[in-house]
Amino acid sequence: MIGFENEPFFPIVHFIEWYLQECELSLEIVAKEELRDTYGMTNTGTDTMVIREDVYNGAVQNNPRDRFTMCHEVAHFLLHRPESISYARGDVPVYKSPEWQANTFAAELMAPVHLIKNYSVEEIMSKCGMSRTAAQIQYNECRKTM
Repeated sequence: MIGFENEPFFPIVHFIEWYLQECELSLEIVAKEELRDTYGMTNTGTDTMVIREDVYNGAVQNNPRDRFTMCHEVAHFLLHRPESISYARGDVPVYKSPEWQANTFAAELMAPVHLIKNYSVEEIMSKCGMSRTAAQIQYNECRKTM
C-alpha cells in the first residue's frame, strides 16, 4: 500500500510522521514523567498517539525496542478503530487480545515473513532493526509457516 513491502528495515518514524499524519493522526511526544512506566499509547477515538520522549528519540536512533513500541502503537491506530472493535468478555482466545494483535502486527511490520524466511536471528536483528527477543519470536513464527 505504501511501497515498503520489500524493504527489510521499516522506517517507522518516517511512516508515522509523514504517512499517518495524512490520516489525521496526531502525534504527541511527552516527557517520560507524564507516562511513567508506559512507553506509548494510542487513542483511536481521538486519533492521538502519545509517545514518551525517550522512546521517540530511541526510535529516531533506531533502537530496536523503541522501534517496536512505535510499530505496536501504529497497530492500535490501524486495527483498533472504534467502529471496528467488538469488546470480548470473559475468557477469550489470545488472538482476540488487542495487545497480542498489536505485538503480532508490529513484528510482521518490522520483519515480514516473506522477507525473513531465509534469515538467521542475527540477520533479522541487523537487517530489520529488531531486538534479539523479538527477532527470535518472529524467526520461530516464520518457521511455523514453512
